[in-house]
Amino acid sequence: MRWDRFAVAMGTVLFLDALRVFLPSLITLFGRAGETSPELMGLYALAWFLAPLPFVVLHHRLDPARTALVTAAVLAGGRVALQATDGGGPQLYLSSLLVGVGAVWLVTTAMATVDDPRFSGHGVMVGVVTGIAATAVIHTLLNTVDLVWRDGVLPWIGVLVQIGLFAWALFGAWRHDTGGSGPRPASALAWLALGPLLFLSGLYTANPAVGEVIGDSPVAAALVTTTAVLSVMVAADPRWFTGHPVLPFVLLTGSLIVLWASPTEVGGVPGVWPSWALMALVIGQIGLAGCAGWAVHGAVRAGRAATGRAAFGGLFLLVVLVFAFYASYDLHYDNALVSFLALIPIVFAMTGRGPAPDRGGRPWLTAGAAAFALIATVTAPSLHTGFHVERERVRDPDPGLRVAAYNVRMGFGMDGRYALHDQIELLDEDFPDIVVLSEVDRGWLLNGGHEALSLMAERLGMRAYWAPADGPLWGDAILTSREVIEVRGHTLTPSGPTGAQALEIVLPWEDGTRVSVIATHVQPETYDFTAESSREQLRDLAGLVTAARAEGRPVVLAGDLNIEPENPAWSILTDAGLHDPFERPFNTIPSLAGPPQEIDHILVTSEFSAENPENRDVPYSDHRMISVALELD
Repeated sequence: MRWDRFAVAMGTVLFLDALRVFLPSLITLFGRAGETSPELMGLYALAWFLAPLPFVVLHHRLDPARTALVTAAVLAGGRVALQATDGGGPQLYLSSLLVGVGAVWLVTTAMATVDDPRFSGHGVMVGVVTGIAATAVIHTLLNTVDLVWRDGVLPWIGVLVQIGLFAWALFGAWRHDTGGSGPRPASALAWLALGPLLFLSGLYTANPAVGEVIGDSPVAAALVTTTAVLSVMVAADPRWFTGHPVLPFVLLTGSLIVLWASPTEVGGVPGVWPSWALMALVIGQIGLAGCAGWAVHGAVRAGRAATGRAAFGGLFLLVVLVFAFYASYDLHYDNALVSFLALIPIVFAMTGRGPAPDRGGRPWLTAGAAAFALIATVTAPSLHTGFHVERERVRDPDPGLRVAAYNVRMGFGMDGRYALHDQIELLDEDFPDIVVLSEVDRGWLLNGGHEALSLMAERLGMRAYWAPADGPLWGDAILTSREVIEVRGHTLTPSGPTGAQALEIVLPWEDGTRVSVIATHVQPETYDFTAESSREQLRDLAGLVTAARAEGRPVVLAGDLNIEPENPAWSILTDAGLHDPFERPFNTIPSLAGPPQEIDHILVTSEFSAENPENRDVPYSDHRMISVALELD
């Protein structure tokens, strides 16, 4: 058994576990929903990725292998502690610490390949690819909701199994060398690929949530996962699939171009990936693994210092790329282009490879693992404890329409924990016919890679209609149990930090009347709406209302409008015939102390009457859900 590969694979699983808690905690807890400056958030994140630097500087005085063993123990123990956190500061700071410790572990493990026969450059890099594949399998089996966000005994058992496998692999690696005549380091430059490898696989190519979004099916997620497992074989010996190092780089580049250029209008909604773009993930992961494999293909002379600097630089690039992606909302550039920046260090990583060794490896073993992964991820029952809704949704015979609007903050509650199950239960208790959702995340690495919309629709027994607002994975949605006869997507005038859209569905009423329900999330440049572009967004919405009424359809406009009724710009909406059926002031921001702040709204035209408004004070998002029952007069 290749113990070094096994140990690195399990360590990578734990490191990615911590990373998928660290990134959303950084935004929701440290960032406090936009209250903290992006510069301060960036400095905080960068500080933890600087942790390996002292170990690189002191490479003459420290044994990299022993340092890696100690940090591996801290990583394992910290992962257990992370499972016990319940949000807030402990979650933020412990996940931050684990990311720093994990970075030290990976860098010192790479340094150990220089002069320790128990580790090889090839084994460590392939171990990282194997860990990425194992994470994809676990993530798919858990419906993309990690163990750390779950309560009960079973998640604890899963975590302890991971820790046990990591300990076993470390013990095996410590007792056995990799075979051959001595240490087999890779080129120092090869380690520049670490950050881009983790970034691109987490962002796109080995992300099962993205696969499910593109393919609109759990089977698509299983295909992405199976490809990630097969890519281990390509990384282990890229000649099995790609006879020349240029080919995997071309495949990877081409897949990124497709993902960047292919979003189009699908089903009347702009900005959606077509189903054929799923192959870009498959080809991209094979290309990415091939690039990593060619980077460590063959043994060469390398020094501890150079290896450490390159490994540190590669991981430091990970946080740089993540924040370059995030900063696009303040600097107004297309964040999809950040993925192309990751190609630059990959080119350098592939230039230092040594002479190719004889063909080896066990491709049949990887192929068997891929077959198992495919069967498991397609046929295994759902393991998401705590997401079951007991009541079967049955259409209410009452001709009325109950509408709910909820900014779900990518599923994260005020305590920074992933609270999607609480949001689902809240909606189920209200039993709406239509749910308008804002800030829906469908697989972003920044938020942990969850496919929230499909899970909400499944658990509530409703159909989902998706409308990307800024990139194909972030936007707004409508869930409904009613018949929908038409779907239209409308892009709004650019104004604030993100793009904005309006998703309109048309549904029949009992008397034959057709009704338009418009879901939106207004993104003003400033909340006083003094900017002309911000007012233009409201005029866009008013125009949609006017057009629908001209065709004889009453209108419901709902979502996070980011405007209070006292604002002078409010008249743009009321002049279009909309009014607020809520008769008393509501506070739609649970964190706000003081006078009520109403920025989430369900507005209707005069054809409707309303009753039974709800505005429960719950901390499952930084907004409260609002709902109301509507009748046509």
